Amino acid sequence: MPTVFPIFDRSILDMKKPIYLIVPIAIAALIYFTLSGGESAEEFEASVLVHRAEKEDYLRTNSGSPFVQEGIEAGDFSYFPIDKKYKVTAKVEKILKRQILMIQNSDGSSQRYLKYAWLHFEINEIPQKLLVLKSMVDSSLFLGFADDTSGDTSYGGGRYLDVGELKSDRATLNFNLSYNPYCAYSPKFQCPFPPKENILAVKIEAGERDYSK
Repeated sequence: MPTVFPIFDRSILDMKKPIYLIVPIAIAALIYFTLSGGESAEEFEASVLVHRAEKEDYLRTNSGSPFVQEGIEAGDFSYFPIDKKYKVTAKVEKILKRQILMIQNSDGSSQRYLKYAWLHFEINEIPQKLLVLKSMVDSSLFLGFADDTSGDTSYGGGRYLDVGELKSDRATLNFNLSYNPYCAYSPKFQCPFPPKENILAVKIEAGERDYSK
């Protein structure tokens, strides 16, 4: 008997049923499982909460944290409600031609990055795109963005989102995991601002809100 997904009703395995009825059901279930990320709403929320707890623990205790370095106690961190619609799949468009972009930092200095890739996706069925930059110092990838919440309910200098190595032509962007740069907590830290290409004309009401102790 062929292997099937455990979510199926066992009755559909009755070999008396026509195969043309079984196959579409299997394909539909597989598509749903893939598009849903393979996790329930409860599992999705729990994973975001774990990520936030780990970040907060780092900021409160790690020697690299701006709070620990300055010897001050971290206040309460604030977030938008967790919303799965802000976890999207983006098409990755690598930038093949070498292009250098100067990015301004929060302390008035600037640094050079390579334009690495465009990420194409939709929010509320409206096409969006973000530019991923590559550091010319350590080759790390940088994705900073601003949106219509910036300077209002989220930090005015934009927020960051980790994107991994972008090895395939698709990437997952979970804006529920977007976070503030260190300069949102202390003006003593140097943080790159998002490039103008990454100022979105839409509200990203997900991830970390502006910080105020």
